Amino acid sequence: MNAPGSRPAKLALAALWQKVPGRPVLSWALYDFANTLFAINILSLYFVLWVTEDQGASQTSFSLTISGSMLAVALCSPMLGAVSDRYGRRIPLLMAVVVVCVVLTGAIGQVGGLIAGLALFAAANFCYQTGNVFYDSLLPTVSTEENRGRISGLGVGIGYVGTITGILMIAPFVDRWGREAAFLPTAALFLLFSIPCFLFVKEAKPEIPFNAGLIKDGYSRLITTLVNARQHSNLLKFIAARFLYVDGINTLLIFMAVYVTQVIGFSDGQVRLLLITSTTFAIVGSFFFGQMVDRVGPKRTLTVVLTLWVAVFVIAAVTFYAPVFWLVGALAGIALGGTWTADRAFLTRLAPPEQMGEFFGLYQLAGRFAAVTGPLIWGLTVDNLVGLGDWRFRIGILALLLNVCLGFLVLTKVREQRGSPVQ
Repeated sequence: MNAPGSRPAKLALAALWQKVPGRPVLSWALYDFANTLFAINILSLYFVLWVTEDQGASQTSFSLTISGSMLAVALCSPMLGAVSDRYGRRIPLLMAVVVVCVVLTGAIGQVGGLIAGLALFAAANFCYQTGNVFYDSLLPTVSTEENRGRISGLGVGIGYVGTITGILMIAPFVDRWGREAAFLPTAALFLLFSIPCFLFVKEAKPEIPFNAGLIKDGYSRLITTLVNARQHSNLLKFIAARFLYVDGINTLLIFMAVYVTQVIGFSDGQVRLLLITSTTFAIVGSFFFGQMVDRVGPKRTLTVVLTLWVAVFVIAAVTFYAPVFWLVGALAGIALGGTWTADRAFLTRLAPPEQMGEFFGLYQLAGRFAAVTGPLIWGLTVDNLVGLGDWRFRIGILALLLNVCLGFLVLTKVREQRGSPVQ
């Protein structure tokens, strides 16, 4: 039973929120806050260490699990994006995958042991990653061509505030009960901070009711797009470039906790502080590069960002001096904020508006296939070069750097077009 006066108080808060300027934009950006809680605590920090250190599993076992999950995402995300285009709404689809992700994440460590944990993680990660197709496709709904870089940067920046908040809020659970205790509270926070996006980002009513036939239509539209690939060659070059550079960047992020723990000798507390430092600079990078996108365009911005990533990979691979990693963390954070700010804004410039979800699905496909190959490159390199000691990790980083450089080269071939293709 509600306490006296609680309903009027809730109504007053709701009315106040309704008057907040830019409320749909802030609500949309809060989902970035929410989903980075999952990204930092599950993908980057605690789950991989729970598998490899607490459960004693190999690097390859985790690599195969995440690669399999990402392969499923890669196969499904373009179709799901096309379904959202045909349906005309993203929010109901986003709500569905978030709720399932939250339930599965909360169950890791509570149901079964290592095998069950890997299976739950794979399914939860599938839902989390496919949710990004629907979320990113909402960017044109809450922005205009003139402010898209800044709003994309706002989302990324607020997301990294979520990263710091998530680390600080979950750390007491881990310090007291171990890494396994991170999963349930992370799931709860992910759901909590997703709610404003569900409620306050308004879309037009769907032209048709959601039904199973939309899935068939989604695959048909995707096949048509691929058959007519030459009409979208410029956009597909960008997606190919994204596959290559994201392959290296995401894999470095996933295994950086392992690298600095096993090679550089950081403690769990130092790893958390390094992530907080990197994330703080990512907030700065997202706002700075968001402004840069609106001023000079996303392609030039990405060129600067990828140059910075090359420096990060080289320094990380060659340094033996632990304090240098605080510089690496800062540079990586700035570059990370710029990457996600610029490349999703770039796609909104290249993709036809009526196919925004479909091409964001292909955009996610590039990232997901990268997440299949990247961890496999890392796992196979590290596990097959055991005789080289810590050098195997350094060689693994340089192997990932090669893909970043190849992506950089492909990006130079992409035309930065506005509206219709450049003739």
